[in-house]
Amino acid sequence: MYLDMQFAPQKLSLADAEPIGMGNRRRVFEHPNNPNLCIKIARSEHIRAQMDERGFFYRLMPTRWRDDNWLEARAYQQEVLETADPAIWLHLPRLYGWQDTDIGPGLVFDYYRDATGGPAPTLRQALHAQGLCPDIRKALDDLHSYIRTADIWMRHPNAENTVMGMDGRLKLIDCLGTYNMQGLRHIPAVRKRRQARNIAYLERQVANLVK
Repeated sequence: MYLDMQFAPQKLSLADAEPIGMGNRRRVFEHPNNPNLCIKIARSEHIRAQMDERGFFYRLMPTRWRDDNWLEARAYQQEVLETADPAIWLHLPRLYGWQDTDIGPGLVFDYYRDATGGPAPTLRQALHAQGLCPDIRKALDDLHSYIRTADIWMRHPNAENTVMGMDGRLKLIDCLGTYNMQGLRHIPAVRKRRQARNIAYLERQVANLVK
């Protein structure tokens, strides 16, 4: 579904919209027809320039190889995410598919908000505001349990790509974009080691933020 670029029927206009977020490889916009959804648009020209700067081999690579939308669409095809069990989505936004826009193709995801309607705070923001209070500690422990049991192949969560949802759970909003080592991910011991590394990385970030 996600890899063959089947677009939603309506082409959306985002050229005059302000992004609600921007990373190294993507811009994020609120969906104009649904405030509970967002659209991630690849910064294709920026990605291409970065690759060209890295030298001859990278100049030969297609831009898609560093396009987090394309990589994330592939990552959402993991078998574990095809389950009907709603628990798999407690800490991960749903991907609804491709959306054609006037600034390029985008992927549509859940958009998490706070009680005032603003964007959900990142883990970094929550820690700065509340410290490592019992609610955040519990949310972290629940997230660690999810990482171990859901068995999703992902890159490491950090304090910026993890946000606090209104349900009190931490959400992994940008952790599947780099989808590599596909062969190794089928080895149980490698998956377990990666899960432990992801948890340890996030805990180190938390420890540094609450010093």
